[in-house]
Amino acid sequence: MLVARRSLLAGAALLPVAARAQGALTDIADVAQPVALDDRVARGYRRDVLIRWGDRVTYDAPPWSPNAPEARAAAAQFAWDAVVVGLVQPPPAADGVRRLVLVVAHPRANPAMMFPALRSLPEVEAASVGASVINLVWQADRWVIADGGFQARRLTATTLCRVGGPLAGDVRKRTTEDPSGAAVRGIIAPECGSTTPWGSTLLGEADASAEIAAWRSLGTRFAEPNEALRFGWVVEFDPLEPTSVPVKRTALGRFPRAGIAPALASDGRLVVYMSENRQDGHLYRFVSARPVDATDRAANADLLDEGTLSVAVVGPSRLDWARLPSSPDALIDLRAAARSVGATPFDSPAGIAVHPDGRVFLACRGNPSRGPATLNLLSPRGVNTWGHVVEIIPPNRDHAADDADGAVLVLGGDPGQPATGARYGTGTRVWLAAPEALAVDARGRLWIGTAQGNGVPGLQRATNIADGVFVCGTAAGAQRGVVRQVYAAPRAARIGGLAFSPEGTTLVTAVRTPGFEQGADFTRPATRWPEMQPGTPPRSTVIALAREGGGQFGG
Repeated sequence: MLVARRSLLAGAALLPVAARAQGALTDIADVAQPVALDDRVARGYRRDVLIRWGDRVTYDAPPWSPNAPEARAAAAQFAWDAVVVGLVQPPPAADGVRRLVLVVAHPRANPAMMFPALRSLPEVEAASVGASVINLVWQADRWVIADGGFQARRLTATTLCRVGGPLAGDVRKRTTEDPSGAAVRGIIAPECGSTTPWGSTLLGEADASAEIAAWRSLGTRFAEPNEALRFGWVVEFDPLEPTSVPVKRTALGRFPRAGIAPALASDGRLVVYMSENRQDGHLYRFVSARPVDATDRAANADLLDEGTLSVAVVGPSRLDWARLPSSPDALIDLRAAARSVGATPFDSPAGIAVHPDGRVFLACRGNPSRGPATLNLLSPRGVNTWGHVVEIIPPNRDHAADDADGAVLVLGGDPGQPATGARYGTGTRVWLAAPEALAVDARGRLWIGTAQGNGVPGLQRATNIADGVFVCGTAAGAQRGVVRQVYAAPRAARIGGLAFSPEGTTLVTAVRTPGFEQGADFTRPATRWPEMQPGTPPRSTVIALAREGGGQFGG
């Protein structure tokens, strides 16, 4: 997750300022790990609520009425599921007020948790996926929502989209509802996202087949044989222009995404790392055909429509990037193309973050059924219940190089139980399970959000530790692999995305689907956070974490 500036100052938006020596890892005193109904924040830090499920996004949104859901309302309100994609800094205003634009993806809709009738309402569900664009303003020494801001908008399963790249004609086939073949509608299952150096937003769609099957009653569109082909892409749009039309970039291939992060090659070309949302998913890389234009924003409008794709192949001592074919069949089913060149499966690969020194970190949520016969440099456990974080080191910081070194930064699990094989730095008092979201701060520390609900069913009940936000040392020496926990989420909630404000004082994240666990529903959630009021359902909530009294987040 990145902070992007509208200006193109040599790609400064893409990488944080040069990392200072880490020294002491952080000023954070760990929060208690056991699961609780409420959330907790480390001593000396605070948690501010920015926006919750049902809060208005657009100016004309009606008040939230969870007991009487309507599609019209849902299309204007913050949705049930939430993943923070990034913060974009608009050009300075004449009034001198500091402003940001927050982009949040809405991956899924769950009828049993959303609706009092506990049954599917397709029109409401289709209005509850996509994304929200929200204005923030700096006020009284903290970031707050600017209600009814200029850029505020909702993208849903019915939003008009363009198709770009080599498969534009294949994806934009004629349909019963659009005989001209000119329109593609909808953003469904965007599980991840990031921002580009020129300030556009990328949303990575996952598998939308379940939604397409469930929403056939909405009309002939979802019964079309090619409808599934219109999802599973990277979608690009301009969050600062409320009339911009999202574009599905087919040159980046079609597969269900779990993580996405851009970087710059040594020659200025854009590199996009992408992880596959499967238990045995692969790690992909797209390299644009030409460099990013640092002076003309418009010149980058179609940069993602031409380039080369490759996939990671992990050997005994290094990682190689195997080039993938660019045929229509390969782009439509990139996983099949990856397997044909010997791509290496990772253990539920998820979030990706790029360090200032060029290292790339990949969160792996875990895979309890890998088996010892398939162990490798970056997947060292045959039974990987708790997950780990991988470190990839491109030679000479060149993200377009053909190979890279690799290592495991941390192995999740309870270090007090030797059978877990957990590995952390000396001094760690808390431990990780199912790392998913990643971000790197200006000091080069890695921030990790966990998501046990995305891994092994019932994992949180087995571990009895809350998902939350952690910081991990990445520099060589005593602080490497040391972990601290700044935030503990309420029961059955997971962390959806991480993004730092430009000045580094605030970490924005989403507390995703609290109360959603096996056996729970709208009438019997596992918690009623954040209101904790009888009869009020739990709500996905975007929060801002900051130090009491201000200062750099994490010290």
